[in-house]
Amino acid sequence: MWEFDEAVEVRSGVVDGIETPEQFLWRGRLWRVCAVEAQWVETAAWWERGVIGSGVGVAPAVAGSSAAAGSSAAVGVLDADWGPQRAVYRVEAGCGRHGRREMFDLAHDPDSGRWQLERVTDR
Repeated sequence: MWEFDEAVEVRSGVVDGIETPEQFLWRGRLWRVCAVEAQWVETAAWWERGVIGSGVGVAPAVAGSSAAAGSSAAVGVLDADWGPQRAVYRVEAGCGRHGRREMFDLAHDPDSGRWQLERVTDR
């Protein structure tokens, strides 16, 4: 399995009332989705994004944070690129007429419309 963090262009369609990826363009190649193996929703990790809290009565909880105990400064960093939730689709896709099929995890942020390739698994 390979981990990625790359933006991809995705064409989606509605299957059984659910919008799912149909095709995506990655590194100059068009991949056609043959099957959606799984779909789930991930919420933002409190330790990676968003305002964690006021920091009042709390020792510095975030590495590199200047929030000191008793301070009213916000703790944490807001990641403006992603909304509070994203949908992840594990899809089987093939490239080319007789291309080998692989498994991909594609993440979609409904707030921004952004798509990202997260993982590729050889079959």
